[in-house]
Amino acid sequence: MPTEITSNGELKDDPRNDLFRSEAVSEVISKDPGFLINYGSGIFSIVLIVAIVACWFIQYPDLISTKAKLTATYAPKIVITHTEGKLVKIKVKENDSVKIGQVVGYMESLANPSAIMEVSNQIDSINVLIRNNRTDEIVKYFPAYKEQQIFNGLGEIQSNYQTFIQSFITFKDFLGNGFYLHKKSMLFTDLKNNQKLNSILIKQKELLEKDLSLTNQTFQANESLAKDKVISSFDYRNEESKLIAKKLSLPQINAAIVNNESQQNEKRKEIAELENQIIVQKNTFVQAIQTFKSQVQAWEFKYVLKAPIAGNISFIGFLQENQEMKNGQHLFYVQPNNTTYFVEMLIPQYNFGKINKGQQVLLKFLAYPFEQYGAVVGKIEHINNLPTDSGYLAKVILPNGLITNYNKPLQYRDGLFAQADIITENMRLLERLYFNLAKQMNR
Repeated sequence: MPTEITSNGELKDDPRNDLFRSEAVSEVISKDPGFLINYGSGIFSIVLIVAIVACWFIQYPDLISTKAKLTATYAPKIVITHTEGKLVKIKVKENDSVKIGQVVGYMESLANPSAIMEVSNQIDSINVLIRNNRTDEIVKYFPAYKEQQIFNGLGEIQSNYQTFIQSFITFKDFLGNGFYLHKKSMLFTDLKNNQKLNSILIKQKELLEKDLSLTNQTFQANESLAKDKVISSFDYRNEESKLIAKKLSLPQINAAIVNNESQQNEKRKEIAELENQIIVQKNTFVQAIQTFKSQVQAWEFKYVLKAPIAGNISFIGFLQENQEMKNGQHLFYVQPNNTTYFVEMLIPQYNFGKINKGQQVLLKFLAYPFEQYGAVVGKIEHINNLPTDSGYLAKVILPNGLITNYNKPLQYRDGLFAQADIITENMRLLERLYFNLAKQMNR
């Protein structure tokens, strides 16, 4: 039955209405609608329009993530150990400036490093003298070779030095005051005497030839007189005998000259053989020098810690003398003054068209958590035209070096890996929502 309404707009009391009305319902019905109910639709529409407008104006760059590896030009070099044992001496301090090849420490050895260095310097000086053909002067580096008083404190290379000394003792006989050079000097003296004798014999031959010519002229004159019966046949025979005697003396002087020249050749042959022997012994001694030098260098490589480049020294850990070290352990970094860092980055082909030179790259190194250290800002300098199996190789320069956007310096380590976020062009938020929605609908 429908509810009746009075002329004042009020419901008539109908006993049946009590069946459908409760106190809670009456309370709700009696209240006026709230603000949200009256204006909620309008507010929602305004918020939606504001959100759409904001999405149109809000822009932020698109990020393309890939992997990257840190490297450097004139990168810092590491000083490492090449043997197990104690680090007996540290000769540098943190941030000290060092030169290339400068000794920064010593590992434990049986040898005295100063004795090794002295022997090494002597070997270098001997090499210089030999290259400048001043071999005779090397004796001054072995003043007590007869007594074989060799250096003490050579430790691991003591026996090698003894072998080297023995090779020098053998070679000494071929030096200026040695037996072989004395012999060579005497051979040259004999050769000069033979040459003088040869000059004398040649002069004798010239005189004999001149005397023979005069005798021949006298004989021809006597022969004409004998035909004219001016002189007797006996006188003619005497003149002929004189001519024959003169002719016999000429082959003898020629034989003496030939014999002299043969003696000269023999002396030259002996000198040549002796010089060849000297050269062989010199080469043998040079080889002994090089062998011993390589043994000294091997000892230095194993027990002497040297700066591989010039720069500033940096301790990798807390080092102290007599500390036990392992073979291949890293001790120092040498930071050159002209180091420049860059990053090798492999760009995947996905979204590759958005990437261009000059775009910024945020490098988040795995060894330095991004949340604590921040990211290193880089810039793409070069992109290879030819792809690899994994993408395109690019070079990223670091304008601020290894300083992060949190202003924290990072320690260089060769081959550090990082996540590289490439910042491409800005895109509207509304466009991103549209593209994502279209992408989902096209699936």
